[in-house]
Amino acid sequence: MAKKLIGKIVEWDDGRGFGFMKSGSARVFLHRRDFTERRKDIELGDRITFLMGVDAQGRPCAKWAAHVSHGGSLNELHILLLVGLVILPGIALSRITGQWMYAGGYLVGINLLTFLFYLHDKRKARNKGWRIPEIRLHLLELLGGWPAAFFSQRILRHKTSKLSYQIIFWLIVSLYQYAAFDVINDGAWTRRIRDDISRALHSDENPG
Repeated sequence: MAKKLIGKIVEWDDGRGFGFMKSGSARVFLHRRDFTERRKDIELGDRITFLMGVDAQGRPCAKWAAHVSHGGSLNELHILLLVGLVILPGIALSRITGQWMYAGGYLVGINLLTFLFYLHDKRKARNKGWRIPEIRLHLLELLGGWPAAFFSQRILRHKTSKLSYQIIFWLIVSLYQYAAFDVINDGAWTRRIRDDISRALHSDENPG
């Protein structure tokens, strides 16, 4: 009986459904159709068990592939990063509202809802069902659910390998950091940008 090997995905083209693993010193081709069962999205860094086989052209490739584990992880670095990202918005929130009960209730609610949406979309991805549109997930992040999104992406290993999604997600996080810093500094950045735009517009109107 052939021995099962373990590899780590180092390249993956989700649109074309194939990529490569590194197993020891070998570079092994892997196609989506060669999974015996798929319970998660295929992502970079996934550890895969497989049997070595050959394709129609006689080239070595992985067969009878399966994920070693289905879950993600939240390590110490992730926790420190998340804590660091919520510090400025937390300080800014304390300055603009005295209604902590209502603000806290809203934040708990929107983050819980965001996590549930991520969990639902992950399950749909595993079962190849109808997915939640990405615009809805981004809207929840924009409404304040981005901490839960950060948590969910790592715990569920969901949306972490899609570059276009990550770009929009981090733009939303950056927007919150900018807004929080501006609130803490009494709107100094916003006034500066507004004044710069105003000067630019007036110089265009009066070129001489």
